[in-house]
Amino acid sequence: MAVRMLILATALALSLPAFAQQVRFTGDTTANETLLVDTLRTVALLGPGQFNCPTVEAVEAQVLPESFSPPDNENPEGDSPTIYERWDATFCGKSVPLLIAFWPAEQGGMMFRVGLPFPDAAGAP
Repeated sequence: MAVRMLILATALALSLPAFAQQVRFTGDTTANETLLVDTLRTVALLGPGQFNCPTVEAVEAQVLPESFSPPDNENPEGDSPTIYERWDATFCGKSVPLLIAFWPAEQGGMMFRVGLPFPDAAGAP
């Protein structure tokens, strides 16, 4: 079940440099608050390394249909049911689509991965 959210993730500031004050998060996600913050921290790390940008400014999320399956999926989640989401992250004014995958961990809790670039596939919005 997707959750409609508008969040300013100030918790990012706890683990990232001072310039990472807030991330505006809008849209639908299946992540709870803890999973959302953990995933946003990972997304924010892409800024300096991939886009020469200190951090992520905003994210617009949408839950992809259950029928979505990324092409050439390495399937690190194994046979676990996986929820895919598209997050359009803004780095220094440039929107970048990311493929986010969530699946249950064997020991409890949830796992995630952040895919870049977003796959080109029929059925991918």
